[in-house]
Amino acid sequence: MRVSFNGLEIGKRYDRPFLARHWGYENHYAIAKGVLTPRGSNCIVLFITREKDTGTQYDDYQYDDFIEGEFLYWEGEKRHRTDRRIVHVTDNGDEIHLFYREHRRTPFTYYGPVVLEDYQLLTEEPSKFIFRISALRGTPNPLQDIEEHADEIAHLEET
Repeated sequence: MRVSFNGLEIGKRYDRPFLARHWGYENHYAIAKGVLTPRGSNCIVLFITREKDTGTQYDDYQYDDFIEGEFLYWEGEKRHRTDRRIVHVTDNGDEIHLFYREHRRTPFTYYGPVVLEDYQLLTEEPSKFIFRISALRGTPNPLQDIEEHADEIAHLEET
């Protein structure tokens, strides 16, 4: 499946059903994983949720993924399936694109391409990666502030 980011705007929020239709998938379950590596595309798509649900399949390991300043701190997959591809992203001619949200069941904010800055490959636990978010480079991060307070903003009374 050839994935294109044409028509997507950095800073705009998208849900998985919209993205699945945009990319020509039959349904959003095809892109339900945290890491999407579509065949025929030179891209890796990260779907990151800061606060995972408790009492679900995520209980056995609580990933600590977050944005701080212009950096994404991300713990890779437990099974390490994409670790090497991510580490060799430049050598392979791939790009990594980031969709991030604070809470499950809310749309993701599209941050565009990210650049791998540092990593630590591990075997007994998820590897650790640090990405620079190009869209946030050298600028204040109002998107993160909005994401962090999305629930509060949603419950504000109209004035």
